[in-house]
Amino acid sequence: MADTGVTFKKTSDTDIFRFILEPEENNGTSVFASGSTARLKLYPGGLNPSLSVTCGSVSFYGTAYRQTVTEFVVFKDSRKASASFPVDRIISAIWQGRQAGNPIFSESTVILTENTTAVLRIEYETVYDLVDVTCPDSVFCLVSAEKGGRGGIFVLDFTDDLTGTYNRTVILTVRDACTKKKLKDAHVYLNGKYAGKSDSEGRVRLGSMKSGTYSLLVEKDGYKRTDADNICNDTFTVS
Repeated sequence: MADTGVTFKKTSDTDIFRFILEPEENNGTSVFASGSTARLKLYPGGLNPSLSVTCGSVSFYGTAYRQTVTEFVVFKDSRKASASFPVDRIISAIWQGRQAGNPIFSESTVILTENTTAVLRIEYETVYDLVDVTCPDSVFCLVSAEKGGRGGIFVLDFTDDLTGTYNRTVILTVRDACTKKKLKDAHVYLNGKYAGKSDSEGRVRLGSMKSGTYSLLVEKDGYKRTDADNICNDTFTVS
């Protein structure tokens, strides 16, 4: 259904910073070893808040990255619903069937003039920063962001090395089995968890790893998955 004249008014009256720990930014890791670095996304971005941690150090890796999101916002006998991220710019908003008027966007909150039951498909841009936290001790680390009455916290787990020994930083290189050509944009999974995508040199940085044997799955357009070929490439060992 086409956009039927939905108009927008954007306000900024919330007081929350939101941290998100994404596997793709951390080589599939959510529990970290002491001395390693964890990367968080901070929403909304571009506001230059003060950062602090209860252990180690924290810094901005980069600021004001733009991300396009498409999602369905559901109103159930309500005049308010929530988008997943703070809305910086609306690209489109389309009511799915029943029309329910013109929404007001207050960051991640979508507001109508009266209660309704309806579904709104929205495409929008959000802005985030990337924050790096390094902790030298095996502890839970509290990360905080504050500016002008707006605040947010997140707890990072740096206790993974309490249950094993980390030997070295591991970099995996993906190659064509026949030509040995390095392959970029290959998706790598370790022990069933997404570990990252290979760069232009075929490399995936896996971070610090414990001794042991890991299951390996590699996917790339134009190639068979490694679990579907007849090559012994389904595991690798860190010694």
